[in-house]
Amino acid sequence: MSELCLWCANPLRPNLSLTFLLSGREYTPPRLCRRCQELFIPPVGSQCPQCGRFQAESVPCRDCQEWKKRSGVPLVNQAVYPYHGIMQSYLERYKFQGDYVLRWLVKQRLERCLQHKQELIIPIPITATQRKQRKFNQVEGWLTEVVWVAALVARPRAISQHQQTRAQRLQTREPFTLNEQVLDQLQGSHVCLVDDVYTTGQTLHEAQRLLLSNGVQTVRSVTLAR
Repeated sequence: MSELCLWCANPLRPNLSLTFLLSGREYTPPRLCRRCQELFIPPVGSQCPQCGRFQAESVPCRDCQEWKKRSGVPLVNQAVYPYHGIMQSYLERYKFQGDYVLRWLVKQRLERCLQHKQELIIPIPITATQRKQRKFNQVEGWLTEVVWVAALVARPRAISQHQQTRAQRLQTREPFTLNEQVLDQLQGSHVCLVDDVYTTGQTLHEAQRLLLSNGVQTVRSVTLAR
């Protein structure tokens, strides 16, 4: 039986060289066909140095200028993809339709952003209701081969975040509580938050604020998309 591309479900046609065939090495099929591999190559170009927004120049975007006025505490976010096109389709299938196997399509690219050995990796949590509906936390799915710390606990929400308007998201306060079992581990630490999408920045800034007020020294973040 031939392997299928995880994204388009077309058969994968291996093109093995004679050198490989004579090497005796075990063949590991790719997860994507050549066409779909190109779809998932991150774009190269200028990004906002604060939030990672893909834009024409490498200067702070308007959103980050507003965040500087509001909080005064910068948060540097590294985004792998822009949130449109393939990423919107990907997150719809993976996150909302529950196609868990699709985690493999981006997890290595995210893992490359988490190479600072001195950092604590903290995924943004989802509520108990969301976990019951989806059966998994989409961020934790990408971190199955990464050591991470469950430092944050999501408070229950009346309306899920993807149903909120931009204004509603920006008004959200204290969406998390701290897991007191890891409080000692946080003292003086350097943290990297991981989330799926940086939209308004409210979620990550609120997580940053909570961590800094509980002994964490520095916070940065990595998101799949911006």
